[in-house]
Amino acid sequence: MKISVLIDFSNTISTVESENESLKIFLEYIRKKYGIQRQIYDEFVNIRHQKLIERESNFRTFMDINMEILRENFRIRLTNDDIEYYYETHCKNLTLREGYYDFINFLKSRRIPIVMVTDADFEYTIRTTSALKILNDFNYIVTAEDVKSPKPRPDIFIRALLLAGCPEKVYFIGDSERRDIGGARSIGLETIRMKDHIDEGENTLADHEAGNFYDVIDILKLEIE
Repeated sequence: MKISVLIDFSNTISTVESENESLKIFLEYIRKKYGIQRQIYDEFVNIRHQKLIERESNFRTFMDINMEILRENFRIRLTNDDIEYYYETHCKNLTLREGYYDFINFLKSRRIPIVMVTDADFEYTIRTTSALKILNDFNYIVTAEDVKSPKPRPDIFIRALLLAGCPEKVYFIGDSERRDIGGARSIGLETIRMKDHIDEGENTLADHEAGNFYDVIDILKLEIE
């Protein structure tokens, strides 16, 4: 049986803590540079959450959304140096979830292809995966920018499946219940939800749950061996 793994990037391969910290560092830099007295992190995140939902029917890159929020709500127009600082901060501060390298070696030892499926833009994805030295771990990478359509819409999943050669069995690994799990299940993929705490108690439609990549390895072993 031909098997492939599709996987989300942010908050799945990378840790939630390092993603949040990278954004906090960037926004603190912006706050100080442009003389904003109040803290802006929580306000920025709340606005972005809504805009990320809106982008499902009106696609924009994460950077476009970041720039729009800062312009419309804080009267800040990002310079090229600001944008570069955003990328550099994420490249410097992102960390990998526990067990990632063993997970990759597990797949490679069994010749199971892996395709990254991320809502991020192409430049962010290439720069951060290169900085983490994981770019070459993937047979293919599909970004939302490639298909102008983010998760949970089916386009990005379908592109990944085609690149994987339409295998008979596909596992999708992601952290978001709605975008990752809901989107993957809508086209019939088996799902593994990555959670920060396996006993969070939140209801999920995922077929399996994992707290780290060692859990994912155990799940796959039971499933395919």
